[in-house]
Amino acid sequence: MRLVKRIASTLLLFTLAGCSKQPSDIAVEYQQRLASATDIEVVHTAPLYNPEVQKVPLPTSELTISMLDITTAGHCKVTNLIAAHNNQLGKVSYPSERLKYNILFIQQAPHCIHHPNTSDELKQTFTQAIQEKKQQLPRYFLHMMTFERELASLSLLIAEEVPLELPAAHSNMLEAVNELAELAIHLDTPENLNPVTLTPALKVLSQRFISSLVTSVRKQTQLNNATTRQLQQLRLRDDICKSGGNKKQAKIISNIFNKYYLSVLQPYQAVLSLSMEELISAWQPIHLLYQNNNVVDPLMLQQHLDNLKDSAKAHVKWWQKFYQLCEIPPV
Repeated sequence: MRLVKRIASTLLLFTLAGCSKQPSDIAVEYQQRLASATDIEVVHTAPLYNPEVQKVPLPTSELTISMLDITTAGHCKVTNLIAAHNNQLGKVSYPSERLKYNILFIQQAPHCIHHPNTSDELKQTFTQAIQEKKQQLPRYFLHMMTFERELASLSLLIAEEVPLELPAAHSNMLEAVNELAELAIHLDTPENLNPVTLTPALKVLSQRFISSLVTSVRKQTQLNNATTRQLQQLRLRDDICKSGGNKKQAKIISNIFNKYYLSVLQPYQAVLSLSMEELISAWQPIHLLYQNNNVVDPLMLQQHLDNLKDSAKAHVKWWQKFYQLCEIPPV
């Protein structure tokens, strides 16, 4: 109970210490304090780079529906959809709007095909168009994922990190991803989809919480690894933990470990891991769509999570060795 209270109070202390301090700043301070308490230098991290996003081109079609066909099929609701879409040609057209158009076309065109006033030629054109659009829907979806500004930027690094306490944006993000995933799951049965939910989901994702989460995970991984490499320079058995010594220096760096890593960074990284696990679960249908179409998922969520966990395990393993050799209690 005391440990829980101490962790909570330490988290509050770091939060109140300055709104501009980010979790990576705390990790860097942890490195610096360890370096100042020993005779080793800080191991600096290499720059992080954005992944390359494999762009999926817009699907093409040889099918055309003439203006005459549209005017003679005024009894069909789908002609209004086609006319509105044609009015957008040559203007800025968002990939998400193209996806919505194709889903709505697939949903509305059958009513026109079965209408007695529809010409045989138009029925045949609509039938072919439905088949083609159904086959192309996954590519339209992936085109949106790689060209729509809100989605194409999800894997990019940003300055803002996830704060020590997980914000409400996390839950909003999961809801938005679930809406996207619902579309991805049912692309083979587009008749049952509700594309109207797409625009609100994109608005939520434009807040870039996913980018902030991925950035935070990658930074914490880097800093864990750098700090571990820094500590590996210490001569434990022959110096700090030397048998018969007073182990004063060992106790100092142990206190630094308790204050920074155990009390702040480890709980924070646990929060990041949980958030990533929830995102990976929600994102899975989208990830599978990438895989099934031989397109690389630029988010690489599972890889980033595994890297974070591996870096944390390696860091804790070093400290376990430290306490074993120094024969002092960790807390």
